Amino acid sequence: MTRPKSKWRQIVAGVLLALAVVAGVVVSAPRLGLLGAAPIVEFPAQGATTRHDVAAVFLSGDMGFHFGMGAEVARAIAARGIPVVGVSSPANFAHHRTRAEADAIVADAIRAALQRTGARRVILLGQSYGADIVATVAPDLPPDLRARIAAIDLTVPAQDVYFRADPSGLAYLGEPDARPMPALLGLLSGPHRVPFVCVYGLEETGSLCPVLKDTGAHVIGLTGNHYLNRDPARLIATTLAALRAAVPDLEI
Repeated sequence: MTRPKSKWRQIVAGVLLALAVVAGVVVSAPRLGLLGAAPIVEFPAQGATTRHDVAAVFLSGDMGFHFGMGAEVARAIAARGIPVVGVSSPANFAHHRTRAEADAIVADAIRAALQRTGARRVILLGQSYGADIVATVAPDLPPDLRARIAAIDLTVPAQDVYFRADPSGLAYLGEPDARPMPALLGLLSGPHRVPFVCVYGLEETGSLCPVLKDTGAHVIGLTGNHYLNRDPARLIATTLAALRAAVPDLEI
């Protein structure tokens, strides 16, 4: 007859094993393509007010466009006549990237958006992990691409940046691959400054946005933590209003 203590040990061992399996799946989700295998996800412009001079490039969070609010924001922009080229972070950063590779992913997406849509200008957006990558890469874009950037919009970026997307967060515990703040300050104060929006949760710790106050950036704090109370309607309204204020001629 099995002793009661042995049964509890078996139950605890089973629970721990199940948790380990779940954790392993979460960590490996980007590499397994569970968060979307397509590196680019397009959101075509909708409605009679389709713009032909402006497109958007949107880098998703580390959960891609199937989870979270990124896809809803992208669709809202597309609904206002601006085509969106979505860059899936879990697909593009499933494995650790070099800085040169991160730069190339963003630059290639901008070139693709310009070529596919015929637009002259691009709104460059990023959410969470995608915002981290945009913050890192934007100051060092080639001059020909920087000249095409109409505005940069970051939602909940961090001060520390890692070049592998990991929904579990375990890969974000070590020494960061980049800290974008110094280069961003140069971008915001330089002669070729770009209209810049940064949205964050007032309960967040380690957010990049507060350190950009008094730089000319449109810094907006919303109630909530990193997930902004999971309120896409509020985030969409905030994003569109901030872009209209930063670049009135976008007519977004």
